[in-house]
Amino acid sequence: MRIFCAAVIFCLTGFAFVAEAHESVTLFYSDWGNGIDKRIEFQVPQENSIELVDSNGMGLKKAVKVTIDKDENYSGVANGSPRAEMSFNKFLHFRQKIGYSIKWQIFIPNDYLFDNKQPELVAQIHQGPPAGYPPFALFFAENGKYEVRSRTQSQIDSVNCYFGNLADDRGRVVDWELSYFPDGTGSEAVTELYKSGKLVFSIKGIPNAYESDDRAYLKLGIYKADWIKKPSDVEVRTLYYGNVAVAAKE
Repeated sequence: MRIFCAAVIFCLTGFAFVAEAHESVTLFYSDWGNGIDKRIEFQVPQENSIELVDSNGMGLKKAVKVTIDKDENYSGVANGSPRAEMSFNKFLHFRQKIGYSIKWQIFIPNDYLFDNKQPELVAQIHQGPPAGYPPFALFFAENGKYEVRSRTQSQIDSVNCYFGNLADDRGRVVDWELSYFPDGTGSEAVTELYKSGKLVFSIKGIPNAYESDDRAYLKLGIYKADWIKKPSDVEVRTLYYGNVAVAAKE
């Protein structure tokens, strides 16, 4: 078992992704120039919670604007929890023991206020049919840092890591890449996250997928599970998502 975190280093040795030398096959790519792919499903309180907009100086061709408001009615959204997310579940799944490269971009506005009382999830690999925690999740944490959580249906294999400074990324596009080799047994499992080309989180040899689950999928957007239930510093959340690309490494 090996763990790497930019904030807390358990092992100083970097990790080479096991399938890096192999050819890749593009499963999905969009810069949103031709609109939002009709296969992508929205989990939103209202239609304009997710919309395509001009980049307006963000350095992107187009951007997907994602907004949630604490006062909106979320009773019709999954779990009744505050969220506005794009789900790729309809057409794109991560099969175990196949390597994947998952890339996305997030633009944090200059006036974005970070919540010091509770986190918000901004990207995740969601498990297949069973209910539970996502195998991979990227958060804006309440301590002003990014947080990665990796786990399956078992608490035993849970790993989390804090890194970076959220405030430093206001007003610029951040490139993310997840190198993901899902394996519910853990024997070949690899989860590596890169931020703007720098390795910030890496685990190997820990289960990173639900047992026998070949239906896990990507979700991008804002999910703030405790927003209505617990104290918060903010009333509205707006982020912008740029290019998205998913490839299988064969």
